[in-house]
Amino acid sequence: MAVVVSTLRNCGALQDDYLLQLAKWHHNEWLHLNPGGTLEQRLAGYKHSVQSSALPEIFIACENKKLLGSATLAKEDMDTRKFLTPWLASLFVVPEQRNKGIASQLITFIINYAKKNGFKNLYLFTEDQTDFYRHRGWYFVETVNYRQTDVDLMCRKLD
Repeated sequence: MAVVVSTLRNCGALQDDYLLQLAKWHHNEWLHLNPGGTLEQRLAGYKHSVQSSALPEIFIACENKKLLGSATLAKEDMDTRKFLTPWLASLFVVPEQRNKGIASQLITFIINYAKKNGFKNLYLFTEDQTDFYRHRGWYFVETVNYRQTDVDLMCRKLD
C-alpha cells in the first residue's frame, strides 16, 4: 500500500491516537527548543488546531493507517520572526521510515496547500538539514541563534 498524506483533522476515528503519538514524537524531538514546555501543553495545542479552521494545519503521512510522519503549516514558528508567515514546521518522520521519500511527500503536500491558499512564500528553520531543504528548492536566508540554538532560516518562493 502507498503512503498517503492528508490533514490530521480529516483522519476520523484514529485522530486521538495520532494526536497523542505526534505530541510524544514532537515533544521528544524538539523539547530543547521549548524549554519548560510539557507534553500535555503540546497535546492541548494540537487538539485545538484540529478544532479550528485557522492555522496551524497538521498534515500526516500514513500507510495502511500506520502513522509514519507529519508536518505542520503554521502561521508562525519563530517568535523572533513573527512578521514572516506561514511556516513549514515540525517535519518529522519516524526513524525507521526515513530515506523513503516521506518527508518530501509531506513538503510537497504543504507547498501545494499553501499555494492553493494564496501564500507567496513559505519559511522554515532547521538545525541540521539545510542541504536537504536546498535540494528541494529552499534558499538560505540567515543563521540565527534561536533559544540558545543556531538554526538556519530558509525560504521557499511559491509563485
